[in-house]
Amino acid sequence: MFKRGDIVEILEEFQDQGDSTFIWIVLHDEEKGRVDITPIDIDLKIKPIYTLKTDQIKLAVSNSQAGAHRLR
Repeated sequence: MFKRGDIVEILEEFQDQGDSTFIWIVLHDEEKGRVDITPIDIDLKIKPIYTLKTDQIKLAVSNSQAGAHRLR
């Protein structure tokens, strides 16, 4: 189960061009097999939010390990 603050990767078969260059963070705990993610290393004041099925992503860093990555 994905939790708020987890760092995730979008699986290659579900990526758009350039997605692999971003660090993605989970915005809210997983609900009904879906999760909202946003790139934290993008230079936009309003960051895009994507809702993905949990089978389209994998955990890179759990919330407890993600202390260095904070929502900006």
